[in-house]
Amino acid sequence: MERVEEYLETIYDIQKSGKVAKTKDIAGKLNVKPSSVTEMLNKLSEMGYIEYQPYRGAVLTRKGLEVAERIKKNYKVFKRFFEDFLGVESEIADRLSCTLEHVADEKVISRLCSIIARNCEVCEVCAEELLTLSEAEDGEYVVFASPRSLKKAGVEPEKEVEVRGGVLVVDGVELEVAESLKRFVLLRRL
Repeated sequence: MERVEEYLETIYDIQKSGKVAKTKDIAGKLNVKPSSVTEMLNKLSEMGYIEYQPYRGAVLTRKGLEVAERIKKNYKVFKRFFEDFLGVESEIADRLSCTLEHVADEKVISRLCSIIARNCEVCEVCAEELLTLSEAEDGEYVVFASPRSLKKAGVEPEKEVEVRGGVLVVDGVELEVAESLKRFVLLRRL
């Protein structure tokens, strides 16, 4: 399916520039032979992803457009997460995002969207507003995401916790979390 998605994504990019996707253009972008492109375009047409006419080009159908837009969104979510949240170098983030965009399920993407929501330009609607432990004011919260190393202390997703003076309170016990970990503990207000 990954190869199919790469073709749909390429056709999407060409269409976004205002053109019909021609075999030669697709071959150039994917670095494959035109004969391979023609073969794949026929398959994509049979699968209902594109409308294809030899010598005229290919246009995404509604079904193809939905897949291409999902892949594009996945890429953008991963890239933003790697760069902005984890501080990964842009080139590495790009390579990882290109790989993961094809295999991530919607639950993973949804959780990542929630994590990057404050700095997100990927789509118009962000699921929920989250705070890092370092940003959280005193109050009650539920843990959205946290490093696995804090699990032994009871800090895990869906756990209700309290923040008092910058200190995390779990089951009535104050827990000092290292400053280096606080940005990875994501909380949602109760």
